[in-house]
Amino acid sequence: MKFSGYEKHKRIVRLAIGAIAILSLGFSAFAIENVDLENEINRLKKELSQVRIERQRAAEDMARDKKEFADYQQRTATRKNECATETDSIKRQTVLLVQKRDSLAAIINASQIKRKQYELLQESFRQSVMDACARLLDLAKKAPAAISNQTVGALTFLMNDCKAKTIDNIEALHRLMQIIQNLDDAGATIQIGQETSEVPEIRGSASMLRIGAVFEAIVDDDGKVCAYWSGVDSLGHERWDVIRDPARASLVLKAILVRQGKTLPSFIDLPYGSPTVKEAKK
Repeated sequence: MKFSGYEKHKRIVRLAIGAIAILSLGFSAFAIENVDLENEINRLKKELSQVRIERQRAAEDMARDKKEFADYQQRTATRKNECATETDSIKRQTVLLVQKRDSLAAIINASQIKRKQYELLQESFRQSVMDACARLLDLAKKAPAAISNQTVGALTFLMNDCKAKTIDNIEALHRLMQIIQNLDDAGATIQIGQETSEVPEIRGSASMLRIGAVFEAIVDDDGKVCAYWSGVDSLGHERWDVIRDPARASLVLKAILVRQGKTLPSFIDLPYGSPTVKEAKK
């Protein structure tokens, strides 16, 4: 069994007291029982020698324990200082992280505000595109049928895409500009073609002649009946002035042939205004 320095010291003291007591008892016994004094003295010397050895060991143990305790205290103090340093470092890092977190939160908040502003701007721009489409739609409905039908369809399709948000603003703007360009080009061109008549008085296939955005006429294949576009009514319906005059109808057919390059160029008197149409109807 191992003892601490203090316990060993106490044990040595008890052994010394015991040796003294034994010595006293020995002398008493010698006097009483006439024992061997020399053997008893040698035995006591051995015990005292053992006591000195134990005391020496106890002193060495105490010195070693003291040194170990001092080392332990030093290590503890060093570790305590290291912990304090680490704690201070962690506190500084915590402060820095809190500052970074606050900075990131501010950046995120600013980014969210910018994103919201961007979304509002995009929404405003999309609404502007739809408003422009609505204004162009009113103008397109008043244009000749060959221009109106195509332009109204394109504008309506674009407005529906904008409302459904199936296209981005860049594509919407590109399509709007293309429609405007087509509308502008149509106002400066002459168009001819073969189409199905929408005028009840002219059935089946008919030839069409359009000049810019001011004149459009269709004529049956026999060249007997023609119809001149005269705008739209209050409900937005197209108005056609029908003329059952082969002479007038032949003028439209001749203009189409000149445009096709199938006959020699010549000046053709086409009824651009309603008075001319009314006169032709008479």
